[in-house]
Amino acid sequence: MANFMDYIEWRGDVDLKTSPLNEVDALILCHMEYNNIDNLVPTSFTKNGITLRELAYRFATAPDFLTRSDVGAMINPLTVNLLQAAGESVRFGSLKLCGYTNIIDTKREEQFSAVTYVLGDKSFFIAYRGTDDTIVGWKEDCDLGWKETVPSQQDALAYLEKASRHLRGDILIGGHSKGGNLAVYAAANAGDKTKRRITSVFNNDGPGFKEGFFESEKYKSISSRTYTFVPQLSIVGMLFSHADDYVTVESDERGLHQHDPFSWHVSAHHFVEKPDTDEQSKVIGRTVNGWFNELSEENKEIFVKTIFGILKDTDAKTNSELTANWWNSILKMLKAMKELDPKTRDIIFKTVQLLFRCAGQTMFQEHAPRKSPAVKQVGKK
Repeated sequence: MANFMDYIEWRGDVDLKTSPLNEVDALILCHMEYNNIDNLVPTSFTKNGITLRELAYRFATAPDFLTRSDVGAMINPLTVNLLQAAGESVRFGSLKLCGYTNIIDTKREEQFSAVTYVLGDKSFFIAYRGTDDTIVGWKEDCDLGWKETVPSQQDALAYLEKASRHLRGDILIGGHSKGGNLAVYAAANAGDKTKRRITSVFNNDGPGFKEGFFESEKYKSISSRTYTFVPQLSIVGMLFSHADDYVTVESDERGLHQHDPFSWHVSAHHFVEKPDTDEQSKVIGRTVNGWFNELSEENKEIFVKTIFGILKDTDAKTNSELTANWWNSILKMLKAMKELDPKTRDIIFKTVQLLFRCAGQTMFQEHAPRKSPAVKQVGKK
């Protein structure tokens, strides 16, 4: 079955005026935001930003290309190839990018990044990055389940309002993983003037919110324009309180790897849909959320801080560092676990065991990504 690299090969010669932006296009724009484009895209909001074609060329010819190409342990390395393929295409190459921001703040426990694509048809698309390779980014993900707001949500809203003041036209918003959560949060909490301009919100397997969010009037005011997509075995998208009106997408991966959009099946205009998520997805969601919801607000905070306190004790700053020194990390985590109270330790063990049972389908298999041509330099046009 085809993925979005195949989609660019099929549809790359069809511009957005001929065939307007669809859900597959939105995911491509969102996923390209995982690339390290620091200092390559203007930080200001301007319709005269850098084209995607020019960005792909600068990325491929940058002196630090090898460093930039390392997207970390959790992101598919073909993400770099996606940028190059989209940059070459008629469909995406002329899009202009602006308003790039990238924040890693360990004190605020925040990981946030966003970029804006000017679509050229009196509209623009805001793409929020999902969780990257940093452990602080994963800490913020877990905070979504018990905090009213997290720093990246606050910055996502501020980013949307700033973009709306500087750019005219309709507003489209999207993100993958935590980026999907940020897109929904920003749209729901936007001021009335900005909210009226929002035409679509694309949430691609984003984690949920604290209980009560989807019953709020703020969310209801944007719900009819919000489109949520999850793979057939969704784990991230089922975390915490989440909307029930989602589309299930067929995937050719197993277990946790289905969170990777490169595994999602696409057609010429849409994702290939399944009737519903797999039963395993429902069981994991009910179980993890059930345990989490049984905790008091105070204990939820203790639970999250405890897990990431253990990870902090490994001295790793990224998931890549954690896995590179896996045995040493395990020993340090086990030592830290001994200091926990029995109830908290039991809940952590049960959660980890459940996730490992799911991951076990793929954990000991070779995970070979789809073959793709080597990254090419994209010529200026």
